[in-house]
Amino acid sequence: MSDSDALYRDLKADLRALADPLLQFAQQQVQKRGMFLPFGATLRPGGEVSLSAAWTGKERVSSAELLPLLHEGLRADAVQSKAFAIGVCEWVKITPAGGSQTDAIKVLVEHARGLTVAFYMPCQKPLLRGWQFGNVMALAAEPEVRPWNAPGVTQTDNG
Repeated sequence: MSDSDALYRDLKADLRALADPLLQFAQQQVQKRGMFLPFGATLRPGGEVSLSAAWTGKERVSSAELLPLLHEGLRADAVQSKAFAIGVCEWVKITPAGGSQTDAIKVLVEHARGLTVAFYMPCQKPLLRGWQFGNVMALAAEPEVRPWNAPGVTQTDNG
């Protein structure tokens, strides 16, 4: 058993507390609109989950334009609120092992204790049917937001 496996088991409740509401909201958006723009959340002391989004002020905006703004906002919120996990949810394409490319909901969760996990929920819309959502896959991932690695920020052992 690796250290990351033990850390994953130790932090599983925190990861789910953040990933579940992000996945649920994303599913609602996919069912209504067929996709969504990136959004995120922080997991604060006491278990409070706070959803957040970014906005450029423009009517039409791409995910690529919003992600850096969302990351910046999550970094600031994590430090200010003493959050111990952050999550970023985005609409992506994946190719599961042995499968073909499909749309998916991706939730990247970064924990203050150093664990980063990407959750993927495959989605497809068969002809003349509503959206169908597959089983969630969890994979170790590299951090993207890094709120606890910013200069002047001390990492805490919340959780």
